[in-house]
Amino acid sequence: MALEETLRVVLAQTGTAPAALTKGFLAGLRTALADLPAGPGTADLAADLDAVLAEPTPEQPVAAVTVASPLREALLGLAERLAPGSTTPAHDEGRLWTAVHLNALRLSRREADLVRRAAEEIAVRSGARLGKPGAAVTLSGPKDERLIPALKVDGRAVAPGLAVSGGAPRGDGVVPAELAAFAAMVPVLAGLDPGLHHCLQALEFSGLRPLADPAARTGYVGHLHGRLEEVAGRQKHSGPWLESVVRLHEALCSVVHLPPAPEDSWWGEWRIACNDALSDAALDSGAGTVKFPPGRYRSVDDLTRHDIAIHYPERPGQVLACVRAWSSVHGIETPGRVIYAS
Repeated sequence: MALEETLRVVLAQTGTAPAALTKGFLAGLRTALADLPAGPGTADLAADLDAVLAEPTPEQPVAAVTVASPLREALLGLAERLAPGSTTPAHDEGRLWTAVHLNALRLSRREADLVRRAAEEIAVRSGARLGKPGAAVTLSGPKDERLIPALKVDGRAVAPGLAVSGGAPRGDGVVPAELAAFAAMVPVLAGLDPGLHHCLQALEFSGLRPLADPAARTGYVGHLHGRLEEVAGRQKHSGPWLESVVRLHEALCSVVHLPPAPEDSWWGEWRIACNDALSDAALDSGAGTVKFPPGRYRSVDDLTRHDIAIHYPERPGQVLACVRAWSSVHGIETPGRVIYAS
């Protein structure tokens, strides 16, 4: 079967995890192409992607999902414990499986491991089969990591899985490797995880917007790629380069859950990696400095402006996420921004 025909068959399975993952990946690729210089074949590729994503296709027969199946009911219970109100009656086993593993990424590593083991036990007890580690859609990253295991029920793939493949080329090093890797992951995850929001001030001045909104996601991804290209186009270690790295860091760290994931979660570890990459860029450049606000909001002083308060009584008065670092480049100061618990 030709690739385009295969994609159409998958996308026609409306409401399933394979369709959602494939559509998110293709939409992110299409948005990235719009922001890149034209090259051989790019116009044809963009046209093909538009056709696959926009042209209505006949609904393909999908193996029936028993609403009251033991697997679905057990996954539904687990998903609702992690994120109450996050499921709908339309969610099948594949979407529930995907949701459980996406929610695990925002938990502490210990809690996430418990959730993954519980999901695996549920799948095995019901006769489902986990796919091989390599049988998944892959993203480039610093190390091999399986974010969502593939899942088969009665011989059919209900969730294709999602993995990070390590050993990716580091490029010319103009864009810090950690920021480049995360910039490739975020658009795909934004198309999959309905719990993600962005608070990029250039697009949403005073609050947060759900990335489940297609218009918000398209605007955000386009802006992210613009900032990525801005870094790539600067002379490394120059003042303008450091300014552009600060802006790219802001675009990436402005993507959060509500409440933001803790530091020992998968998302939190990536925030720390981005902070370290920005600190290293400032140190290597010598053109300026960056600072990250302290953990208590009352100690932030004049490091930030236009901060976002969310109701989170479990951690009152604490900074939950730094979404923009304070920076000074060649003597010009730019305030940071945080999300804190009120």
